[in-house]
Order: sequence, then structure tokens, then C-alpha cells
Amino acid sequence: MRARRERPAGSARAATAAVTVTTAGVLPAYLVGVLWVQLSADLGVGPSLLGLLVAAFFATSAVSALFAGTLVRRLGGIRVVRLSGLTAALAMLGVAVVARDTAVLVAALVVAGWGNGVGQPASNDLIARSVPADRQGLAYGLKQAAIPLSTLLAGVAIPLVAIPLGWRTAFGLGAVLALLVVLSVPGARRMGSAGASAPPSEAAGPFRRGPLYVLAAGLALGAGTGNALGSFFVSTAVAGGIAPATAGVLAAVASGLGALARVVAGWLADRVRTRWLLVVAAQMSLGGLSYALLGTGVEALIAVGAVVGYCTGWAWAGLSTYAITRMHHGMAAQATSITQGGMGLGAALGPLAFGAVVSAGSYAVAWTATAALAVVGGLVVVLARHLLLRDRPALVAAHRRRAAARA
Repeated sequence: MRARRERPAGSARAATAAVTVTTAGVLPAYLVGVLWVQLSADLGVGPSLLGLLVAAFFATSAVSALFAGTLVRRLGGIRVVRLSGLTAALAMLGVAVVARDTAVLVAALVVAGWGNGVGQPASNDLIARSVPADRQGLAYGLKQAAIPLSTLLAGVAIPLVAIPLGWRTAFGLGAVLALLVVLSVPGARRMGSAGASAPPSEAAGPFRRGPLYVLAAGLALGAGTGNALGSFFVSTAVAGGIAPATAGVLAAVASGLGALARVVAGWLADRVRTRWLLVVAAQMSLGGLSYALLGTGVEALIAVGAVVGYCTGWAWAGLSTYAITRMHHGMAAQATSITQGGMGLGAALGPLAFGAVVSAGSYAVAWTATAALAVVGGLVVVLARHLLLRDRPALVAAHRRRAAARA
């Protein structure tokens, strides 16, 4: 009876740790973005630096994620999760205290990107090992919803902290928040091992890097187009005739609905047995259609495109992680380190490429290209799923049993 009581507690601690560390991990990048007006005016730097900083953060995350599996094996998932939160705290503290020029800002975002890159696969592994199998979908959905949550926290920092107290205070409070996250992560004994005995999925099979790299390429396209939505929606809306204040409110509403969509999708994954990577591919493709609406210049269609885009084209991250970990039982950190690297690379390159296309052409051209890339990303995910399932004899046997039972 005692073990049954500890199991939910351990899973709740694991999910909470994964969500809070993910929030802290991406907070430095989003704080720089939302506080850029005050920060750039104080330091005397131009707007082009913002794109460089965001790219440096996500590119470093992509590279460090590739080595996260090895780091988790050597240090353990909980230690790497704590290290991720501590790195975010140090990066934000560095910006708050010693940022006087471009070099410090770039260095801080590179350090923060490294911590975020190793923290994502580590938190995925933590969920896979500590959360029961029938709750992992919801846990991954909550974890990925932490990214819009960090955007919300960064946005709240402007009126409550940055305007009355200054942007350095906002970064300082962010560092304190990240440090509190580190201190709140419980040890291995308190975490429990609820998920350690969870049976592998029927789709679980051998570790093959080739199909995972193909999947990472598809997720990179999805992350690049999704991050372009988050980076350029407001400017697109304003260019389409929507008032800046209205565009900001619409972005907040769409982002909030997108976070809810991630949680709902994870909740459904625990209750519905289906081919979730195909759902991910469909979300990307539907998101592509919504991105095309953003390029029309029609106010109503821009609003619809934003909501649909956030709820489909940029709401699949939790589902993809859930599917990958279920297909790689006991190897969540190693498998998701590859796919997380692809997502980080796409998140870095997507806004840069979008900005370049807008500068050379127009928002209409940029969103049309974004829509096409999202659909291609969905097709690549379908191909990767086929390659991943090719060596899954248990899944083939299960399909045969179900077919025989229906007959």
C-alpha cells in the first residue's frame, strides 16, 4: 500500500521538475527578446544583434543536446537537470551584473543555450523513468507547455519589473527564479521510480541513429517554421493593419491556446492508442496551411492563422517526444538528444531565414515559403516513422494479433 502512495508523489515531482527546469532553461532567451527595447537603448546596440543572440542561444542548444545522452549516462538525469537550471541562473545573473557590451550578451546566451540543450533531453529522461507510462503523455505536454509559459513570464516582467525597476533587475529576478528551481528539484530517493518498471511500448525497438536523424530533420523544419510564427507574428499583424496593442493581445491569446493544446494533446496520448507520429506530421501540415493565411494581409485571416498555427503547427513538440521515448524504452535521453538537436537547429535558423526572406521580398513571400517548409517537414516525419518502425517486430506481431481477433 505504501508503494502505491509514493508512486503518484514521485511522478508529480518528476513532472514538476521537468516543467520548471524547461521554463528556466529558455527564460534567458525570451527575457532578452521582450526586454530588448530597454536593453538596447541602455547599451547602445542595434536591432540586428537580437537575431544574432536568439540564433546563438538555439544553435548552442542544438549542439549541446547531441551530447546530452552521454552526459546523462555519466552524471545521472537529476544532476543534469539541476545543472541546466544552474546554468540558466548564472547566465541571467551575468547579464544583470556585468553586461556592458555585445560580447557579454553573446557569451551569456551561449552559456544559457548550452544549459537548455542538455536540460531538455535530461528532463525527458526524468519523465520516462519516473512517471508511469499512462501519464507520460500529459507530463510531456506539460513540459512543452512550459515554453509558452516562459514567454508569459518574460512578458509580465516588462510592466511589473523592467519599467519601474529596470531591465537588470528583471534579469536578476530571473536568476533568482532559476536558482529556486534548482533547489526545488528533489533527489533520486524522493523522486521515486514510478516509471522504471513501466513496460515498453509495442513500438519499442533497437536504437538506430539513422532514422532518428531523419526524424530530427523533419522536426527541425517544424521547429523552424513554428519559431518563425512566434518571432514574426506581431510584426506581420501590424503590417497587415492590426493595431500593435491588438496584435500583442492576439499573440498572447494564441500562445496561451497553443500551450493548452500541447497539454490536451498529451492528455489524449495517455488515453487514445494511435499512431502519434502521424498526428505530429498532420499537425505540421495543418500548421503550414495556417501560415499561408498569415501572408494574405487580411486581418481576419491573420487572426485565424495565428490561433490555428499555435494550436497545430507549433503544438506537436510534446507528442513527438512522447512517441520517441515510447519507441526507445530506457533510452529517452540518447534518442531525444538527437531529435532535440534538430529542433534546436530549426529554432535557430527558422527566424533568421524568415527575416532574410522578408528583407529581400515581403511577408507574403516569407509566409508562403514557411507554409511549404512546414508541409515538407510533415512528410519527412512520415518517412522517419516508417524507418523507425521497420525494425519493430513486437509491433508487427501485435498488429497481426489484432487483425486475427477482428477476423
